[in-house]
Amino acid sequence: MLCGLIAGPFVLSSPGWLFAAVTALFLAITAGHARLPGTDGAHPLASEDTARPGLPAGVALLPFAANALAFYLYFHFQHFLAVYAVERASSAFYSVVLLLCFTLVIVVQPLASGLIRRMPYALALAVGFTGLATGSAVLAAGTRAALLAGGALITLGDIVLFLKNDLEALRRSPRSDAVVFGQQRLAAGLGACASGVLGGQLYGLGERAGHTGWFWLLAAVQCLLLPPLLLTLRRRTARLPVSDGDHEGALTRDDTDGRIPGR
Repeated sequence: MLCGLIAGPFVLSSPGWLFAAVTALFLAITAGHARLPGTDGAHPLASEDTARPGLPAGVALLPFAANALAFYLYFHFQHFLAVYAVERASSAFYSVVLLLCFTLVIVVQPLASGLIRRMPYALALAVGFTGLATGSAVLAAGTRAALLAGGALITLGDIVLFLKNDLEALRRSPRSDAVVFGQQRLAAGLGACASGVLGGQLYGLGERAGHTGWFWLLAAVQCLLLPPLLLTLRRRTARLPVSDGDHEGALTRDDTDGRIPGR
């Protein structure tokens, strides 16, 4: 979000320099990771007869799928708001919208975290996806007020979905915290990628037709129609008893044993 806020004024005015700077940033991060020290020797608990489970093992299917879908829908906003907002307002106003969303994340999410943790999972999904749907529909109006209101509603929906999906994944999965977070970030990456590929085609169609507002209405329809498909996973993902030898997976309802999701 912060990167988007800084880059907002340069999205259309200096895209070449912007992407060059972002590329250099990622190269620097990659170089930094390459210099991280390795681990000497084998893990003390590992043995030749013990195979490490892969990342997909023990995945909490429903939170994983819900996270992928949430990021697919949320990244319609992240990917395409810049062009949509700059055409109707200005790059400076686009940065104002991002500043509002950024402020909501850092202020509202900590304050609402306790309420979100206690919220039943089904209710949290309903609230979150409704926020995305309502915000997307408001964006279709294309006015400055609609850009601010739509961005705020989408951000609030994302706050609920992001936090609750991670909490639910921690509650359901017997894997370690790091693995669960990795699985959830994988779901987020898959959803964001699908949003760029499929959403880009839809936005291009609307742009060529001269009615990009319809793109946001279609996004809102997806926010309402796609989440009910998750209900088909509910019976398949009923929590099974966890043996005493497993990781601290046998958590009580809405109890994550102090594990905290990270954005």
